This record gives sequence, C-alpha cells and structure tokens, in this order.
Amino acid sequence: MKSLFTYCLLAVLVFTGSCSCNFQNEKRIPSLEETYFKTDKLPFVSFIAYNRLRAIFHDKWIETINKPFDDSWKRMKSYSEETNYSLYFLITKNLVLKDGELKALLAYVKAGNDLFISADYVDTKLLESMYCHIDRKGEIINEVKGRMLDTKVSLYFGDDYQTVPYGYYYFPFLNAISSYDTAFTMVLGVNEINLPNYAVFFLGSGRIYLNVAPRIFSNYFLLTHNNYQYFENVISYLRLHPKNIYWDEYYQKNSSRGGKKGDAKNDSSEFSTLRVIKNHPPLLWAFCLAVAGMLLFVFFNAKRKQRIINVVKPNTNATVAFTETVGRLYLQHKNNRRIADRMITYFYENIRNKFFINTAVINDDFMSLLAGKSSVVIEEVIALFALITNIQSREIVTDEELLELNVRMDQLIK
Repeated sequence: MKSLFTYCLLAVLVFTGSCSCNFQNEKRIPSLEETYFKTDKLPFVSFIAYNRLRAIFHDKWIETINKPFDDSWKRMKSYSEETNYSLYFLITKNLVLKDGELKALLAYVKAGNDLFISADYVDTKLLESMYCHIDRKGEIINEVKGRMLDTKVSLYFGDDYQTVPYGYYYFPFLNAISSYDTAFTMVLGVNEINLPNYAVFFLGSGRIYLNVAPRIFSNYFLLTHNNYQYFENVISYLRLHPKNIYWDEYYQKNSSRGGKKGDAKNDSSEFSTLRVIKNHPPLLWAFCLAVAGMLLFVFFNAKRKQRIINVVKPNTNATVAFTETVGRLYLQHKNNRRIADRMITYFYENIRNKFFINTAVINDDFMSLLAGKSSVVIEEVIALFALITNIQSREIVTDEELLELNVRMDQLIK
C-alpha cells in the first residue's frame, strides 16, 4: 500500500512538471476568452464590430453604457421623444438579468425602441416574455467531441432567398431558437444546419433582435474572408435613423454570473478568484498539487475506513393512489358537477402551460388564438367552451355531458 502511494505521488509530480515546462509555449497563444469588449484586439472581442457600427452610423454619437439597464433607462426616458427611437446594442457571452433590469428592458422596447441582443445564454425570464426558447449547446465540446471544423451561418429572407454562407474555422454554431410565436416573430438568419439563430421579435411599439451566436461578432469571425459583410447585412435589418445609439459593456463585464439556469445566484467574486489563480502559474500548480494530494488522501483512507452503506428503500409515489381514491369518492356520490369543475380547472392549466395563452378572459380572440395554436377547427373550440359555460351554469351534470366534456378536452389538448 505504501509503495502504491509513493508511485501515485511521483506520477502526479512528473505530470505537473511536464505541464509547467510547456507553460512558456502557452503564453504565446492569444486568449480565447469571449469578452466582446470594444477596445481589445483579441480573437473573441468586438473591436471590429464596434468600429463598423461607428462607420455605418457615422453621423451619430454611440454612447457606452457601464451601468445596469434599470439605472440607464431612468435617464434615457427622461429625454426621449415619442417620434424617435433609440437602439441599444448588447453583445455578451451570458446575459443574466435581475428583476428590475428585466422590467426596464421590456419597458424600453415597448416604448418603441429597439434592443439588439447577441448572447450564448439568455435569461430565461426574458425568453418567456418573448414567448420563445433557445436550444443551447453550451460550450459545444460534447456535441463535436472537441473538434474544430469549418462552420458557417447565413442570413435568411424567407423561403425564396438565402445569402451566401459566411464561415470560419472553429467550433460550429449549434445554438438555435427552437420555438417561437410566429404571430410576432420573423426569422432573419440560420446556422449551418438551417435552424434559426437570428430573429426579430415585435413587442409593443419596439423590437428585440435576438442572435444566439455572439462569436459571429468577434474579431476572428469578422476578419475571416469577407465576413464583415455579414455584420453590415445584420445592421441593414435595423430601422433607419435612430435618435440615440447605445453600446453596452456592463453585461459584458458581468457575463460570468450566468451560463446555466440558476447561475444568477452565483457570486461573481468566486469567478474572479479562480481567474487570479489561472493568471499566476505558481498559484495554479500549487492549487493543482493541493487538489491532487487531497484526492489521494481521500482515496487511500476511504478504502480503509469505509463502512457498510445501508440500503435505503426508495420512496413510494402515493399520488396516483390518492387521485384514484378521490375519483372513486366523487363517482360514488354521483357528484358529476364537482368532477367537471376539476376537469375544467386542469384543462385551463394545460392551455396556459402548453400553448402559453392567458385564460383570464374567454372571448372570441382567445378562442381564435387557441384554435390556431392547437390546430383544431374554430367550430370545435366554440362548441367546447359553449359546453363548459352550460355545465358551469347548472348544478346537475349528467354522465353523458361529463363524458362529452372529457372527449372534447382530450381532442383539443392532444
């Protein structure tokens, strides 16, 4: 046992020593961190994008924002006019918003302004407000097994025309806008497998332009071949002559607080601490040795002192049995009206969760929207809600009416 421990310790020391010998070569490789700052000239920053934006809007002053959006919005709307609109550019790795920032962003757009967002991860609450979902592939390592390849994107103008693909050699663009409401959404661009990755959402009097591949706006991509034309074509979709243009750098600096669901609660100081360790090689290798020593200590002590683990019986799910018991109780008392009320409540909840439709007001517009999203003819929808109204207006419900209600609800939901 002692000899095995000695051999493992020697292997760890040899490995760390060989890695440290290659550190001088690693220093020559430019940083591939995606920060998207306007002043840096590293591969994955937005120096080229920012200067192309200045060239396109050469007659406008582009203001840099370094504050949370709720603070900036208070100042913006103090001198805004209803006849003009503003354009807000936000390019970041991860976009995570607090409640106040989210409300301010939505108020800014609904007031008639345009918001351009390009991010790998977008706050889920903002996506819910836009009635869309992003199929996010994260860092893409698992999907392509770490291989880089020639990848491309295109701008999209409906079924009749698609631009020449713009490509580069790196990890592919796999993120896509997987679901959206076509009533107020227009697809503007696709990735190499022809899935939407750039779209405009119409909210209130304004628009949100969403691009889920921020590396498109990096120096590396825009300086490859003629890819700068992609950025110019993206700008051509925006409305002309904005009164004010804003370039965000606040969410670029705070992009480390996001990336997955729930990451908004993480403390950004933890990320900065790890970044300091990475930037100092002696600290990095000391940290690696400490972790390796702890793992070896746990491994050898666990084999000696591990106790028998008792088998824990899994918890039984009594929900189905409880539901069957309550159902039999209602049937025994022939309380069809109570059963119908429970069915209608569950049916409304299904409509809200599956079709994202508010059930507070049942009118003609509601039924037309439900018919469109469920692919059920409008006459069937009208008949169903007429039956619901009839049942709710009476105290006694027959078995035939209860069966008809169940059949019609299943037909619409499924």
